Amino acid sequence: MNTAQTRIVVIEDQIMLRDLVTSMAGSITGMNVVAEATDGREGMKSCEDENPDLVIFDLFLPGLNGMEILRQYGHKHPKTRFIAISANFTPDSIRELLELGCHGIIAKSSSAAKLKEGMREVCNGSGYLCPIAASLLRESHLTRGTSKKKGRLSNREREVLQAVAEGFSTKQIAEMLQLSVKTIEAHRANLMKKLDARSAVELTRCAYEMGIIELPARYNQPVASPPIS
Repeated sequence: MNTAQTRIVVIEDQIMLRDLVTSMAGSITGMNVVAEATDGREGMKSCEDENPDLVIFDLFLPGLNGMEILRQYGHKHPKTRFIAISANFTPDSIRELLELGCHGIIAKSSSAAKLKEGMREVCNGSGYLCPIAASLLRESHLTRGTSKKKGRLSNREREVLQAVAEGFSTKQIAEMLQLSVKTIEAHRANLMKKLDARSAVELTRCAYEMGIIELPARYNQPVASPPIS
């Protein structure tokens, strides 16, 4: 990619961090932030409208998470490059991001210099893992097999799982996704079976382990099988 023509979309729900990323990208010669978004669905629309060269996205976003933006938009636009940022990467989420073709993975606790370095590397056609993400991958033998155990979900099942984990009712999810209540109930039943979950709380933990949401504090209590940290 020619950095002199790099058009960037930034998708981040935290205003301060979004402003920081936008400012930093603008300080690099040839980079131009053409759109900013505060949630996943707005971000997807911005990508479709702007056709960017680079998308910098938070992994955990309301409405549609960053993994789904990468999965759906990246599949249609293979030349677009992606950088994921998060405060809560797990070995599983990093592996899945890489499998989906994410070019850069940067923890929010990284220094500003690392963020800028990552943007430059990705725009120059390379991949970039910040030291924190690289360390998590080195330790990934501790969680090896988790993705296979959880199985593969369809895009729609992931959307339903995210909505359930975010606390929306079946009726609300049906309205959000413009589907019938019976269809959402069927998706929930399939999710319970695929993920071996018996309650919404267990579905929430599964969503966290798969990198679909951040774990709400009220669920972050010791259990027989603690979540990945």
